[in-house]
Amino acid sequence: MNSIFDRLTTWNTHMNDVPRRLLIVGGTILICALAIVLWPYFWPFGIALIFAMILEPIARLLRRALKHIKAARVIATLMCMILLFGLMTVGLLYLSNRLWHESIALIRATPDFARSIGGKLTVWFNDLYSRYSEILPEDFLATANRLLNNALSSIGSAAANLSGRIASFTISTATSLPRIILSIVFIVMGTFYFSYDRERISDFFRSTFPTSVIKDFRLVKEGVFTAFFGQIRAQIFISFVLMLIIIAGLYLLRQPYALLVGFLIGLGDVLPVIGAGLFLNTWAIVEVVLGNYSLAIALFVLYLVVVVVRQIIEPRIVGHQLGLYPLVTMASMFAGFRLYGALGLIGGPLIANICRVALDADAGRLGSPKQETPFSKWWKDLREKRGKKKKENK
Repeated sequence: MNSIFDRLTTWNTHMNDVPRRLLIVGGTILICALAIVLWPYFWPFGIALIFAMILEPIARLLRRALKHIKAARVIATLMCMILLFGLMTVGLLYLSNRLWHESIALIRATPDFARSIGGKLTVWFNDLYSRYSEILPEDFLATANRLLNNALSSIGSAAANLSGRIASFTISTATSLPRIILSIVFIVMGTFYFSYDRERISDFFRSTFPTSVIKDFRLVKEGVFTAFFGQIRAQIFISFVLMLIIIAGLYLLRQPYALLVGFLIGLGDVLPVIGAGLFLNTWAIVEVVLGNYSLAIALFVLYLVVVVVRQIIEPRIVGHQLGLYPLVTMASMFAGFRLYGALGLIGGPLIANICRVALDADAGRLGSPKQETPFSKWWKDLREKRGKKKKENK
């Protein structure tokens, strides 16, 4: 056994520590896969834990302010929960109502909009053929019209299918209402207990698990969780700010469906590499085709504003660049899409980023001084024990 370990250690050193890093990446991916498998069974409590973590700073201040009252902890927790869930309920009701009506109106207007674009493109194709008829093939107009009609029919079919999906989603939501209510109850109650009994839960884990395990968990939390989820929180905040800017800009341009379109573009900005530019610039190109040059310029200016604001606030919020290399991001997006569909476009880069942060934490690049992670600690202890056994044998 010792000789095998010596060979593995020598091989790992010879390979410039690559095998050990691959083992860290493999273990991280395995943990992420296990979390994905278990998430459907425990997601209300995971959301409740996130809400409790969000409420903790405010709850701590309220507990200090109400420390002379006997039930200060209960009152502070309930006040925070009423504030959080009250704001969320009002915001969700308003947004869902507006998004619902704008979605229905946009779907109904899509065929007319597509026909308008088709008419403009037909005129453009005819003008192009009249100018360059000597160069272009004879069947150019027929081919262009056939492709254009196919595209318009596809858009119409997509709009009709989307209407059916919205109707089926509404029906399925209504039929699953008891399960939704039960999940909301679990989230609310879980948030209360995670916030109210935070110290009690922490004491339970301290008394149940060995001190070394608690210490290793704190190292993981400080090294991986804090860095990674801090970045995710910062990116969500940045995307939210940019979403507000896009919505405000569309309202200033007096565009219909400004809330819905701005919301969708803001969600698209969360996608790595793609960003809001794909949607805004594509929209601007469509407006150029339609002859609305002033709107196209305004959309391009809005995109420049989004880029400038991102460049200003991102370094101040994120602190330092923690993103992936663009090729790695695109590869992880493609792999995630093949494995999990549309959600994999976001999940793939997230898992890849978790692996990168785990490697950075193991290398001590997330902070100074170098943090000793559980894996590096285990590797060091194993080598020390091997060294002691060698000295004893001598």
